[in-house]
Amino acid sequence: MSTEAKKAEINQTGRAWVVAIVAIIASILISVNNNKLPATASLVLPALGIDTSQLSFLMSLNGYVGFVLAFFAATIIMKFGSKNSTLMVLACALLGAIISAFAPTYDLLMVGRLIEGVGYACIGTVIPVLFSEWFPPNKRGVPMGIFSVWVPLGSMFIMGTSGFFFNTADPSSYHNVFWFVVALLVAVVIIWIIAVRNPEHSYLAEETDPSAPKPKVSEGFKSLSCWVAMIAFAAFSLGTACVMNFETLYMVQTMGMDQAAANGMLNIANIAVVIGGVGIGFVMNKVTSNSGRLIILAVSALVLGGSFAMAYTVNGAMLTPWLIVFGLSNGIVPAIFFTMVAEIAPRPDLASVSSTLMSLGQCVGGILFGVVGAVVASGWGAATGILAAAGGVLFVGSLALLFILRARDAK
Repeated sequence: MSTEAKKAEINQTGRAWVVAIVAIIASILISVNNNKLPATASLVLPALGIDTSQLSFLMSLNGYVGFVLAFFAATIIMKFGSKNSTLMVLACALLGAIISAFAPTYDLLMVGRLIEGVGYACIGTVIPVLFSEWFPPNKRGVPMGIFSVWVPLGSMFIMGTSGFFFNTADPSSYHNVFWFVVALLVAVVIIWIIAVRNPEHSYLAEETDPSAPKPKVSEGFKSLSCWVAMIAFAAFSLGTACVMNFETLYMVQTMGMDQAAANGMLNIANIAVVIGGVGIGFVMNKVTSNSGRLIILAVSALVLGGSFAMAYTVNGAMLTPWLIVFGLSNGIVPAIFFTMVAEIAPRPDLASVSSTLMSLGQCVGGILFGVVGAVVASGWGAATGILAAAGGVLFVGSLALLFILRARDAK
């Protein structure tokens, strides 16, 4: 490599990390926006006069939006590029957040949540593609690992800061939390416009065979590996949504905690998720074979599946150990999925399709979570079967993905 080429690579690496840091912050704030409801659940219920079934429907609305958009997201990314597509995603999140902050009624809050859902459902599609353009395959592990914990980082942030803005004696004070989130989203949209550019050299394009015909989105949608990843990620998302959205309410109602104390306990899991996700990013940079990465995924999925099954039955003595085990495995699983978007796709230039289908899985999990609210209304233990099933599907799907990619690599 010439001196000029080395300098160009170093310069692009520096710019790549600037883009990555802004993108990760933007993703975290999308999660903050989504998790403002669980962070204020015990206030929203009396303020709007709703029950847990209606609350879980509000929380799952982003899944319906994402389910529809998933079939167009890959085409949008290929047409407008990942940078502009991300800006559109952030703009939708901001608009929905403003409506939600204004909303005095359940119906108007539903409208806000639907628009916010565009951001939550699509950010997981565009950012992995963006990173695949900016980083070579052997350097994607760390940025993808950090990105993979955008949901728990956002949850941890809003769980830790929301208490400064609401007053438990005044249920309507949840609006203060919502306006705080709006301010954060305004800031990140401005930073995105100023700081983010397209790469001079796309590593995703470099992985593409120049003699191969131009990729068609339909080719990706016909890929077995993409759909298996989607099903496994749907199970992961369902179990995660059950914990991240309802675990604080479970603590309040069954352990006598107040909302602030429950938020603090959930942050034990969030911290563990971050440790697991970032740590596995470094491992992914060392373990570069598909088989090696997917074996780690399958083992982690098995542990996480067992954690799902305990979510609504865990007692006070086991709460902290369970939160740690759940958090570590919950950080590792999505980090591996996101790191391997290009490998899961039938060819690297269809990474947007595999990423889109994983986001579709996230949305399906969110939609199914809407059922959980009605189930737990009859008792927390009633949802244990759903959570155990989610864990089982996640493990089987991860194992199936291992065999599918191993067979493809052997050809």
